[in-house]
Amino acid sequence: MNVGPSASKGGAWIAARMPANTDFVEAAPLCNIAPGAAIAVVIAETAVALFNADGKIFAVDDSCIRCGSSLAAGSLEGTKVTCSRCEWRYDIRSGCLCGLPALQIDTFEVKIVDSRVMIGKTLPWASHDNR
Repeated sequence: MNVGPSASKGGAWIAARMPANTDFVEAAPLCNIAPGAAIAVVIAETAVALFNADGKIFAVDDSCIRCGSSLAAGSLEGTKVTCSRCEWRYDIRSGCLCGLPALQIDTFEVKIVDSRVMIGKTLPWASHDNR
């Protein structure tokens, strides 16, 4: 695991390889994501924001669809994150833009194994039919 410069409040970009023999990949130790906080990680060249909303971990695409800023650097209130640059708000449970749910960012399945945050390695857009 390679740890790079800080990308968000208290977080670090972490590069991880996706093992071929599992459906989930380790994203970060659970202790790295304090309640009410977020970190940004990079998994297989995909930037993912990990949020701890009242003890429950959520994983979403780390880029705001309006301005491209890191959502992990935004402010979290309950299950809503506000982009620090353009102030668009997203629901981290669904990835939907607040007030306009037709626009959304990708979300990832999360599970905790031995105090480690694991996210689903199948990227949400990988299974879309492009016909």
